[in-house]
Order: sequence, then structure tokens, then C-alpha cells
Amino acid sequence: MRALRWALIVGLTLAVGAAGAMAEELSVIANGEYRDAVNAYKVGSSYYLNAKEAGQLYGGQVYWYPVSGRVQFSLRGRALQFVVGSPQVQVGPKMVTMDSGVLLRTSQAFIPVSFFEGDEFSDWAGVDTTFNARTRLLTVDRRASVGEVRWFSYKDYTRLTLELTPRAQFAASARGVGGLEVSFPLGTIAGSEQADIDDGIVSYYSLTQGSKAAKLSVKFAKRGLQWQAKTFKNPRRLVVDVFKADVVPTQEEAQAPAPEIAAKPAAPPAPPAPAVSTPAAAAPSIGPVITKSDHARRKIVIDAGHGGKDPGATGVRGTEEKDINLKAALELARLLKEEGTFDVMLTRADDTFVPLSDRSRLANEFGADLFVSLHCNASPHKRDNGFEVYFLSEKATDPAAQQLADFENSVVELEGKNKQDVDAELLLMEMSKTENVNAGSELAGLMAKELQRRLDIADNGVKQAGFYVLRGTHAPAILFEMAYLTNKRDEAKLESAKYRRRLVDGVYAGILDYAKRQGWLTGAGK
Repeated sequence: MRALRWALIVGLTLAVGAAGAMAEELSVIANGEYRDAVNAYKVGSSYYLNAKEAGQLYGGQVYWYPVSGRVQFSLRGRALQFVVGSPQVQVGPKMVTMDSGVLLRTSQAFIPVSFFEGDEFSDWAGVDTTFNARTRLLTVDRRASVGEVRWFSYKDYTRLTLELTPRAQFAASARGVGGLEVSFPLGTIAGSEQADIDDGIVSYYSLTQGSKAAKLSVKFAKRGLQWQAKTFKNPRRLVVDVFKADVVPTQEEAQAPAPEIAAKPAAPPAPPAPAVSTPAAAAPSIGPVITKSDHARRKIVIDAGHGGKDPGATGVRGTEEKDINLKAALELARLLKEEGTFDVMLTRADDTFVPLSDRSRLANEFGADLFVSLHCNASPHKRDNGFEVYFLSEKATDPAAQQLADFENSVVELEGKNKQDVDAELLLMEMSKTENVNAGSELAGLMAKELQRRLDIADNGVKQAGFYVLRGTHAPAILFEMAYLTNKRDEAKLESAKYRRRLVDGVYAGILDYAKRQGWLTGAGK
């Protein structure tokens, strides 16, 4: 009887699977890194993930028992059990009903993707899963109490920042006279990392996972440097500042309880830094989003390319460039506000169409000191990949650069303008002065260097072309092509919030390096 019942279940499952089922491949980004595609099936609007490949993806083991129709998913000494055709699964003490039952196809079990997205599995596995059915991208991020390291070099100090969960604890201490160590008891990280900073202050850092604690180790470029470790709120984060040999740090007001502050002896507190307001809500049309103005700070304009009726490039799986550009621009604006070093304006803060000439005009009216336009690249050659940083030139670096400029400049047709008329108008204008073009070249080079240190995609170098949005801006200006949407790996990375954050880190680090060279950053601290 049991065998007959199982035969009926298998027969029913095969029948359901055969009705409109389609084999699919899902792209995967795990902890910000591109992984090999996984096999899936689509039935109607529902997706099912190959059970064994799911086990590999989540760091567990899957056992398939064809005779009984059971699928066991084991992870760190715990197990889930599925039955083909049944939507019921025991997750810890709770019985969970999935959207649909486990599917059997070609003698392999497939589990509904929606189950992995659910809170019950996320809490059980300690992993957050999101799936974009439109682009068929599966994003898997291991939950961690200690975030990835973000690092930037200022004039007098190097700053390392890690986001912390509310209950995460830490203890910071000197490691001889040549470094420091921060221990996070029972802390967890998404993955080990190490980077050579070599900026004359910090040589390198490493973040590692131990059995009882996570650990951040920082090696100084010179012996005996002073440092501070403190926490800030919204989001809660640990900030470690290492100072130049001739700089005596001041103890800033910390936003966290005193026991969480660890530092070498420092001078009395300095006056608090001027407050920076949160960017205003987006205007319904092309109105700028501006932080509280302070003429002592330099002004940065962030331009999210395309928008509204202009989608820009389209990815292999349908990702629209305008969406990626906006997400990156908002993240960069948030980082700039969080640091409190600059005033910032966004040419658009939502899915709004903004003419190229208006983007330049807004920057000029704002009195921009720098203009950064964010874009994604495209190519008929699917293997083309990587990032490129452009500055203004009437003569393109190569035919590909000219084609890209022509594509970006074609937006004027959506504005109801004629390309020849725009060219003539720009020639009559007082175009970017030579010093601005040279400054844009310097900024582009510094940005490309910082991006290369943070990313694992190809660096296609610094190039020149006559982009309209750069020609009309009276400030050093660059256009950053973040990656190729027409390359499936690049497209998947661009959709990952973790990966975009690394892109933004590189952009901001390049801005800081340029600001240091211009003498815009004076003293240590915000």
C-alpha cells in the first residue's frame, strides 16, 4: 500500500511537472561574489531549485532517498526533511507549509525557491535569500553580526568602518607598537577578507573568523602610531581611525556608551563638528536634492544616468540601467552624508527623466566642485566586461569610446532636440576650461586606482570622449561606467547590493584622494 501511494505521488508530481514546466538556469550572487549558475524548473510563475545544488549553495548537504521520496537537508548538525509532492516541512519546532510541494523531475528533487526566501528558513540557516524572477537572479547573503570592512584614506588618518548588529560586542587593543586588534566575541562575518592599503599610515588589514570570535587585525605602516576606536549610530558601526605619526588625535564625542570606546591616550575633546542635514525628499520633477549648505565644505554633484522614459542599457536578463544607476547614486549620497565631509546634490532621486542640459545646469547653479555621473555599459559582444572611467575630450580615446558617447548623447532625441543644434550650442558656450579637463583626468585616474583595489572585475582604464553631460558642466567632471549589463556576470554583480557598495566605496575613495591633493581636507576628524 505504501509503495502504491508513493507511485501515485510520483505520477502526480511528474504530471504536474510536465504541464508547462521549463528548465531554467538561475544566476547566483553569494556574499557579493558571482557563483556558477544553478539549475531550476519553472512551473507557471513558480520557480523550483535543484535540491542538491541548493545544499552546495548554502553550505549544507542534501540526501535524496528515491524509494521513500524523502529529501533531507542537513546544515551544521541540524536537518530539514521534505517529501516529494508535500508542501509540509519541519523547520526546528515549527511545521511550515510551503507555497507548493517538492517537485520531482528527471529523478531529481526541486524545492520551491520561495521556501528559501522565507523567514523560517532564513532564521534556521542564518542566511538571507532574495530572488528576482524578472532577471532570474538569486542573491544569497550569510547573516553576520560584523559587516565588511570599508576603508578610506584621509589627509591625517586612515579610517576603517564595520557595521555591527545591536548586540555585537568588541574589544580593541594595541598589538605591540606596530598594529592593533579588535576582537568580536561570538561575532560572525560573511567571509574572511584582507586588503593592502599601503597609504603611509596603514599597511594592511585582515578580518577573520575564529571558533569563538571574529577578529580584525590592522598593521601600521610605521611603529607607534596612535589610534582611536569608537561606535556611531544609524547604522550602528565601529570606526577605527589610525593617525599619521605627527598627528595627535582628539577624542571626539562618541554616540555609543562609554564602555564601547577604546583608544590610546588622546587630547581633550574638540568642539563638535557642524551638523549635516539629511537629503531632502525627491522633488516630483527635476528639482535637486541638496544637503544643508556650508560654504566651508566642497560641493559634489552625483548624477544617476538616464531615468523615466529613458531606461538606458538593458541587461541580458532584462535589468534596466536607470535602476542600477539610481541605486548606486543613492548609496554614494548616503555615504557622503554619513562621513559629513562634503555637501552633495543628486540630479535625480527617483525614476525621473532629466534632460542632459538640466543635469549640467543644476550642477552649475549649485556651484559644483566635482561632478560624477554614474552609468552602466553595454556591448554587442557578450564577453566585454569591466569598468571604465571617462573624462571630457572632444576626441574619443578609441572607436568604442566614441560609440559609447554617441549612445549616451542620443538621449537628446528624447528631449525633442536635434544633435547638430546641441553640438553648435555647446561650441558657442564657454566650455569646460582646460584646468577642469585636466582635473577631471586626475580624478578619473585616482578613482580607477581605488576601484581596482576593491573590485574583482576587469579595469578597462581611463578614457576620453565628448559626453554632453560633461561638456556643459563647469567643474571637473567624470563619467563612470560601472560594468557591462550585457555581460551576465557583470549584470548579476550590479544587481547585488553588496557589490554595488564596493563600487561606491571605490568612487568615494577616489574623491577623497583627489580632495587630499587639492588641500580640501584639513586636519583629522569629521
